[in-house]
Formats: sequence, structure tokens, C-alpha cells
Amino acid sequence: MKKIRFEYRFTFIYLLLGLLWILFSDRLIGSLVTDPVTLTRIQTYKGWFYVILTAILFFHILKTHLIKLRTAEKKAVESDRLKTAFLQNISHEIRTPMNGIIGFSSLLGENGLTEDQKKEYVTYIMQSANRLLDLVNQVLDISLIETGNISVNNRPVSLNALLKDIFRQWHPVIKEEVELKLSCGLPDHSDSMITDEYKLKQILNNLVGNAVKFTEKGHVHFGYSLRDNEIEFFVKDTGIGIDNRFHADIFQRFRKAEPSSSKFYDGAGLGLAICQSNLELMNGKISLESEPGHGSLFRFTLPYKPAKTVLPKESIAAVAPEPASLSGVNILVAEDEILNYKYIEDLLSGTGVNLISAVNGSQAVDYCRDHSDVHLVLMDIRMPVMDGLEATKRIKELRPDLPVIAQSAYIEKDRQPQVREAGFDDFLFKPFLKEELMDAIAGFLYTRKPGSSGPNQ
Repeated sequence: MKKIRFEYRFTFIYLLLGLLWILFSDRLIGSLVTDPVTLTRIQTYKGWFYVILTAILFFHILKTHLIKLRTAEKKAVESDRLKTAFLQNISHEIRTPMNGIIGFSSLLGENGLTEDQKKEYVTYIMQSANRLLDLVNQVLDISLIETGNISVNNRPVSLNALLKDIFRQWHPVIKEEVELKLSCGLPDHSDSMITDEYKLKQILNNLVGNAVKFTEKGHVHFGYSLRDNEIEFFVKDTGIGIDNRFHADIFQRFRKAEPSSSKFYDGAGLGLAICQSNLELMNGKISLESEPGHGSLFRFTLPYKPAKTVLPKESIAAVAPEPASLSGVNILVAEDEILNYKYIEDLLSGTGVNLISAVNGSQAVDYCRDHSDVHLVLMDIRMPVMDGLEATKRIKELRPDLPVIAQSAYIEKDRQPQVREAGFDDFLFKPFLKEELMDAIAGFLYTRKPGSSGPNQ
């Protein structure tokens, strides 16, 4: 690109000189030469000069466009190659977990299975489903980044709680020969900062996940420290390492470093590109130190904006209502997908909760207007007739104190500001587990006294 700009600069200079010559040459020649014969010869030479100058400019412009076309062609060929490789790779990445989900689901339907076998099959199905979900999340993230429809949603975050959560997530799946280590650079009472929790967790999960994947023995160590006005996070491993030739490429979309061994490693080649894109949005930087056979060290920094101490999830879970304590609580579920409603119904079965169904936002508004005994609303965002955003605005106009929790698909994660403005009190992102549902309602439905008509406030 720089070469093309350089060529255009000289083309412009040639054109300028040619125009100046055409405008002033007659006047200059006429003042210096009075002999008619000599003047005729000069006019002839000038004509040839125009012809040659025009030819030079024509071929120069042609050459410049050819260079530009060749460069664009190379980029297009490379882009097509990367996308073809990505599609081939993602086909494998999709079919592998789908094989686990479909295969073990069919085995669960067979007779004569022991309880241990059933639990084992369910575990495999959950592992496969989570792997597929991670892939879907990455593809959706890349699509949001490519279209520019992504923003930063800052709020107070407990760093120690977040990193401990990541540690608990990866510790059960790490290899026996590998030790997982965690280092927190601030005490629990002062570890909170203003940042985008989702994006930070995604960056760390991608880096720690890669370290776990590529480390056969030794350790994976991650954590953070406070340095001046920045928080520096690190993920260090004793894995296979990355050749210096690939250090820049692996942060590009659809690119993967060639492994130093013949072993195949799965992955879509999107994780590090997402890390870098997220950090650019968050005013952060990422760096890599690595050599083949000597492990890798990823570092990234974020601006440090301290916040008030955030209550850890463990403390929030401690006040989560016990199943028996929800007896008589009325929860309105606004959901147009029957399977999603059935899932929530089964999650809350045995808790004593009374569930009311609304298949669109308009029904939800009407029910809340006509029934004052609704204690909480679970509101889907995308529904027919009236969406969840408009329905929540109207419900809040009728009953400002009624808690409304958004249950949203992943693609709407970046719409949190809009959701807040609509009046939602909390978010519950699909797909969610029972623990996440109970945590979501814990702040609004506390343990009730026997015989009371609603949750204590």
C-alpha cells in the first residue's frame, strides 16, 4: 500500500510538470527565440515532447493500477485460502461435538443402563455441548467485530472472584501431569475495578484454554498484578511453544500457528483474534513471548480504574432461596418458545413456584396490569407482537418495583445498555443452568417466612 501511494505521488508530480510546460512553454520560447526556422523546430520538438510525456504518464498510471490489482488479487487469494481452511476446520469443530451429543443421547435411550453409565453419558453430552457453544460464541463474536456492532459495557468487577471462577472451570479438565496455578495481585477487599467483565473473562478463558490445550506436562500459571495505573494479566505455560514466525499471524482471524509436533490440536483459529479485538476496544495491549519447546507467556494490560468492593458470587449464592422457600411465589415467564418455557418449568419443579406463561410481550403487560400478585418476571427479548424491551418499559410504568429479569440470546449480549434503559433489573443469558437461574432470582426473592403471601424484601 505504501508503494502504491509513492507511485501515485510521482504520477501527480509528472502531471503537474506537464501542465506547467503546456501553459508557459509558448510564452517562454517566444521570448527567447526570434528566428522562425528555429522556432518551428522547437515547436516540433515540443509536440514530440507532449507525445512522449503522455506515453510516459499513461504507462506509469497503467503500472500503478497493475500493482494495485496484483496486491488486491494476492489479498483476495489469501483471504479465500484462509476462509476455505476455516470452513473445513469449522466443519470438523462442529461435527465432533455434535457426534458426542447425538451419539450419547441415543445411548441414553437404551435399556439396561446403570446409573453410573447414565451419569457418564450425561457428562459427555454436557462437555460436547459446551464445546459447541464456545465455537458458536466465537463465530458470533467475530461477526459482531467485523460489522462493528460491539461496544464496551463497563461495570465494577471483582478480579479475584473472576479469576477463581476461571480456575474452577479449568481445573477439572487439566491433564494429570499439569499443575494449574493462580496468582492474585490484590487482596479481596480491594480487588474491584471498572471494566467489561464479559470481555475480560473471554480473553482469559481463551488464553488459559490454549495453555491447557498445548501443555502436556509442567504447569499453567495465570494471574495479575497492579503496575502503576494498569493491571497486567499474564498466562504462562510450559507447553509446545510458538515459533517466532507465527507471533504476529496468530492474532489474525482464521490463522493458527503450525504445531511443532505432528499431533493435531483442535480449535477454530479465532480465539486470539477475539482477544486482540476486545483489548483494542478496552484500551489494552497484548504481547507474546515464546519459543518452540519452551512454553509461552502472554501478557496483556488494562487501564486500572478502582471500584467499590463487589460482593463475590459465592456470597450471593449464600442468600439464594432454598427450594422450599419459594412456595407460593408467582413468576411470570414471557417466552414464545415452548421448549424454553418447558426447560424453566422443569428447572423450578419442586420449588413450589407458580409459573405463569405469556407467549409475547403484550400478554405479559396485560397480565401484570390485571394481577398484582406477580412477584417476578422472566422476560425474553425477541418475541412476536411486542418484544421484551417495549413490554418491560410498559410493565415498569405500571409497577416500577416489580423485578424484571431479561433472558436473552447470546447475540444480544452487546445490547446491555438498551436493556438497562428499558428497565430490566438483571440479565440471564441463554443457555443457562439451574444454578444461574437461582442466582439470578436470589437478589429479588429472599427466603420467605412460613405463611407469608410473598417474598420478604
